[in-house]
Amino acid sequence: MCYNISMKTMQDFHFHTGIHVRAYFSDKQKQIVRFNGGAASFIYNRMVAVNRERHQLKKTESLCPSDKARLAYLDNAYQDTKHLRNTVPFLNDSKIDGYAIANAKQDYQHAWNQFKKVKGTSIPTFHKKDNSYSYGTNCHYSKKSLADFNTVGLFEGSVRFLNKTHIVLPILGTVKIKGSSKMVSRLLARKDTTRIGTVRVSLDNCNNGHLSISLASDSPFHDCYPKTHSAVGVDLNLANFLYDSDGREVHSPKYLKKAEVRLKKAQRKLSRMLETAKKDKRNYWECKNYEEQRIKLAKLHKHVANQRLDFIRSLADEEVKSHDYLFAEDLKVSNLVKNHRLAKAITDSGWRMFLTELQHTASKRGKTCLLVNPKNTTQTCSNCGYVCHGDTRIALGTEEWYCPQCGTYHIRDHNAAINIEEVGLALLRESGVAISIF
Repeated sequence: MCYNISMKTMQDFHFHTGIHVRAYFSDKQKQIVRFNGGAASFIYNRMVAVNRERHQLKKTESLCPSDKARLAYLDNAYQDTKHLRNTVPFLNDSKIDGYAIANAKQDYQHAWNQFKKVKGTSIPTFHKKDNSYSYGTNCHYSKKSLADFNTVGLFEGSVRFLNKTHIVLPILGTVKIKGSSKMVSRLLARKDTTRIGTVRVSLDNCNNGHLSISLASDSPFHDCYPKTHSAVGVDLNLANFLYDSDGREVHSPKYLKKAEVRLKKAQRKLSRMLETAKKDKRNYWECKNYEEQRIKLAKLHKHVANQRLDFIRSLADEEVKSHDYLFAEDLKVSNLVKNHRLAKAITDSGWRMFLTELQHTASKRGKTCLLVNPKNTTQTCSNCGYVCHGDTRIALGTEEWYCPQCGTYHIRDHNAAINIEEVGLALLRESGVAISIF
């Protein structure tokens, strides 16, 4: 494998996207995924430990020669991948994907960048051991395949498609995959150059394999939806999932609440197995019955998560298809879940997941989505602009109210959605965006 300076990098392409597919690994391939996933976690945790130690040594290096020598050793041994392999011999195993080590170090650096850029993000911490494994690998092209680098794409690299049901990966070899047949077929039929970048290989708690593949091209991956010349404000709440400014109410499916009986029963059974294993002084991770029950519980949780994700994606796509301008509350869910009485209901709703999906779908379909400050959107009359305060303030749980100033009857959530739309349109006008609404 080698590089060619004339070949465009992933960043040089104008459009980027990703696809997620199921991967059906053999038992041998699953062992390799676990091995590489463990190595990636080891590298990440070692970087966390080393940088914590370096932080402490920098305080005393000027006073203690041994601390200065230790700091120099850490800088040499863990900043360069070659030295890292010499320091940790098992990383030279033939089953280790070299890109897994490089990507683990990049993940650590990305975590630091997020800490510096995103408010409320903590410093990188140790990855805890669990029953899921993942690592990143990269697609690279040989010198021979780069002879005509403008046409190199999905079928020539170290990660390449054989057909819509099989893909080749470094170390793992040929892997059977399954995704949206329509989506994968459309991808493989693209005439424009499409490159594969990073591939995230993972095994989840249910022992199911997954591939997340990043793609880049100079032509768009998605078609824009037709213009509707309409705008909508969206209010998210617990009484129902959302209420928009058009008067549409969408009830929350509450998938977690519906599955609670089965989840509790499966969890109690798993807990009893754990207690029995400890009582008999056996390692519970070696007990077949315990592992079977753990997978059953994990599949129940995965089913709930899949139901929620499908509902959110369908609803977001429907809203984006129906409107050109979408506005929603920029809810700080991490703060809202601190209320222990509402935390479970809020997490079951998936508000932040919906807002993220709404923005993502709008951007790839040529629409505009803006998150606005929710301050006073509930307390303001959408007819006269009066802001309820003091004794007139609308209490939590009040679904209907009359404006104290103009007497207009309001449904709480509908009124909030209208205010959100007005705030969003005002922000767009202030930024100089030409708005076309009929």
